[in-house]
Amino acid sequence: MPDFDNDDLIASAFADFNSEVSIYVKPAGTAAARATVQHRHKVRTIAASTIAALAIATPVAAYAAAGSESNGPPATPAVSTSTIETTTSPATPTTEASSTASTPDGRISRTDLRNATLSIPSWPTGFDDHCPKGSVKFSGGKAGTNGILELRGDPVYVDVDHDGAQETVMLLSCSPQGDDYKVLAFDRDASGKIVTLGQVIGSAGSDGKQGTDIETIWQVQAGDDGQVKVDVGEYRPCCDMAQASQHQWRTYGWNGTVFTQTGGPTAFGPNPNITDVTVTADRLTMTATGSGTWEGTLKVTVHNNAQFATPGKLRIALGVPDTWTLQAISGCTIKPEELPVPCLSGSIPAGGSKVFTIKVTAPAAPQQTESGVWASTQDDKGASYPSRNSVTPAKFQIVQG
Repeated sequence: MPDFDNDDLIASAFADFNSEVSIYVKPAGTAAARATVQHRHKVRTIAASTIAALAIATPVAAYAAAGSESNGPPATPAVSTSTIETTTSPATPTTEASSTASTPDGRISRTDLRNATLSIPSWPTGFDDHCPKGSVKFSGGKAGTNGILELRGDPVYVDVDHDGAQETVMLLSCSPQGDDYKVLAFDRDASGKIVTLGQVIGSAGSDGKQGTDIETIWQVQAGDDGQVKVDVGEYRPCCDMAQASQHQWRTYGWNGTVFTQTGGPTAFGPNPNITDVTVTADRLTMTATGSGTWEGTLKVTVHNNAQFATPGKLRIALGVPDTWTLQAISGCTIKPEELPVPCLSGSIPAGGSKVFTIKVTAPAAPQQTESGVWASTQDDKGASYPSRNSVTPAKFQIVQG
């Protein structure tokens, strides 16, 4: 057999090998780079190389067995013609993300928050000129002149924006004269900086209406499903006023833009701490005693118009000169160390009335004039509860008898 016949035999073997394993052989360049991305491609490439080596070895070994110097081929060529079945991957492999972007942790410690620079929204009218706003630096939980702005209590942690990480909710107060409040939610940005997510709720200040709007905020709690619970009241005490607010828990949630109320009461009902009384007084007739003084007895009637008993202690005050002395005959107890001198009594039941009799002594002949009497209620510290009709006193006449 001519030498070229042997060449044809080898060529035929390589052709069979090429048709069987070519599906495993990947060209250089882009495909080679893909092979480094997916491990299964690499494994299949190695398998294909192994198969190719075996396929080549069979005809070459047979040819070598005949002797490298022989002109004839082996008696029986051992070329494999079996078909290899396999499953190939798509030409373009699927790229998988190597990492997932992490969500900033908005859980800020009390110490960090009390010494941070925070973005504070504007305050209501009447407080805006006094209470710090914008970028405010806190030290020890306080900021502004004389620490007028203060972080109250401990932070509350809740995932308000449902991003899988908690945010920090905090109560703040500003106290130029009386207290105004804000509940703010804080988070961190991707760089770790503390940012203000939004205002949960704030008191209305002088913009609001006492007894109707939120004027006091006591505390904050974490609610269910990313909600924030806030304990609110409807009165803002100032100066010598008692805190008369009721406590209401209202719930707020983040809608992606702002916080809105999602639960709890939306209005304040009748308040048992508000005084609603009517005062009347008889004429005060003063007569000479023969020792240069003048005396008279004043009868005062107080009626409670409210559906609740009057809160705290009832206080009666007469519009008479400080040089006059007062003595309680019935219904109340005089407090001579206070000015104007009051006469204090216990509570009056809802819808009830009480009569007070007070002896009045003047050091000299009094002028015949008109004066007034006030009725109010106060707490144990002497601070007055709000009253529906305490501005105008009841009038009575002072005459000489």
